[in-house]
Amino acid sequence: MIGLLADRPVGRAYTNMRDRLGRTPYWSRVVVVLAAIGAAVISWGDDYVTSVAVSVATYAMLGLGLNIVVGYAGLLDLGYAAFFAIGAYTSALLMTQAHWNFFTTLPFAVLFTGTAGAILGYPTLRLRSDYLAIVTLGFGEMTRITFNNWEFAGGPNGVLGIPWPNFFGYELNTQGDFFFVGLFLLAIAMIFAEHLDHSRLGRGWVAIREDEFAAESVGVPSLRLKLFAYVMGGMWGGLAGAFFATRIGAIDPTSFTFQLSVLILIVIVLGGTGSLPGVLLGALVVVGLPEVLREAADTRLLVFAILLVGMMLLRPQGLWPRIRRKPKPFYGLQEEEAEDVAARILREHQIQMEARDRRHAASGHKVPSVGETLLQVEGVVQQFGGLRAIDNVSFSVRRGEIFSIIGPNGGGKTTLFNCITGVQRPKRGQVLFDGRPVVGLRPHVIVGRGIGRTFQGIRLFKNMAVFENVMVGLYPRHRTMTWQAMLHTPGERKDELRTLQESRRWLSSSGSNRRPAGWRPSFPTPISDALRSRARWPPIRISCCLTSRPRA
Repeated sequence: MIGLLADRPVGRAYTNMRDRLGRTPYWSRVVVVLAAIGAAVISWGDDYVTSVAVSVATYAMLGLGLNIVVGYAGLLDLGYAAFFAIGAYTSALLMTQAHWNFFTTLPFAVLFTGTAGAILGYPTLRLRSDYLAIVTLGFGEMTRITFNNWEFAGGPNGVLGIPWPNFFGYELNTQGDFFFVGLFLLAIAMIFAEHLDHSRLGRGWVAIREDEFAAESVGVPSLRLKLFAYVMGGMWGGLAGAFFATRIGAIDPTSFTFQLSVLILIVIVLGGTGSLPGVLLGALVVVGLPEVLREAADTRLLVFAILLVGMMLLRPQGLWPRIRRKPKPFYGLQEEEAEDVAARILREHQIQMEARDRRHAASGHKVPSVGETLLQVEGVVQQFGGLRAIDNVSFSVRRGEIFSIIGPNGGGKTTLFNCITGVQRPKRGQVLFDGRPVVGLRPHVIVGRGIGRTFQGIRLFKNMAVFENVMVGLYPRHRTMTWQAMLHTPGERKDELRTLQESRRWLSSSGSNRRPAGWRPSFPTPISDALRSRARWPPIRISCCLTSRPRA
């Protein structure tokens, strides 16, 4: 509908308003929206409504955490209530046993749940689908049973007499006080989640969710990023758990059952997987709708279930689906970059390549010059049961040489590439690059060594824009830390600007950024537009590969 009205005054007014809103910093939009919601709820003057709003804020924080695991990284987690419980018990025990203030316990609740996320994530990194769901379900039940049998934590009775929060001598003990604290914590959670989403780490998560194999082939460390997803998701759960404990005043294991994990999953699926506004809307529906239906007495849960099923049938993508738009204004990228930007990036690329060769030589390895052997394959054998796909293959590729492997379909060419790039481990033989063996290394490590690849069947990240597909290829070349992405530091913003500029340069040089006559979409091109013509697929994938600056 918006596309049909684009050339009309209404459409132009909508576009201008959306662009003007998009140029506003995200944190200011969050503050304004949550402040308006807070003012509306408090002006209502009803403690019951305020109490429901506090519960909505709590579920929204939980949804934001699970959204990182499920919505961004694509990992199914059916035991998320475990993080909620760990955060709640950590804060409750510190307040009752050590007599700490609530706000002092928050960093420890977040730290312990992040550690629990690492403990859960490490042994489950290679699991997928049903197996992953079963393990996370078991982790949630194991955590609940542990607290149920831990005498120091009160056993089945839980922790009682949790004190109210104290803010510089002022005791926060009313529903209005808790509502303001909840909005403050929710604002922090939303801002940090948005920063992660539009960072190098967020692009890596989405790439893994879309196509883990293709993500690894351009240098994205999938196992490490999955672990980060569990850690980050656990930290959000711990924040919500600490707030829940001090608000209720007493917790026990029955508050953290499998049913709670399912409700949090419903929040993000109903609102829109991967969508931050969708999480807020989903929490409002899941918490608020049963309260609205309370007059229906015993049938309210049945009516609630029917309404949920109906909404998912009519709108399976969620009430507020995720839409990845053009780059955020803080990146500073203009619609058309000057020619000297591309030239400067090329010069910097050449300088970095020379510096990499010098470091390689300083570490005692020989740096091959033009005409000398760069890649050496010796006696590689790959066998699948009784079928030998590769039989004693040997060849060498010199630096600066164009080398081709030609053969019929089913001849083993792709299998050979998979053995060289780390996708498969050969049964026998060795592969040397720059004089160093690469057999047994993971694909993203081999990409970092300087070997790039594309695919015969073009594999794109279809829920990402064209420029984001290319930016994923720049993942191994930047070292932005997770805390820098969360805080959106000046260094992280500078890296994002350089990444955007270089992705545009590669798109322009490969021809994938050319536009047919009469076709004028704003940069960046949505991937759905690029997919209208299959001829545009290879340049995009080649650009994604070249951004990692391979030497072979």
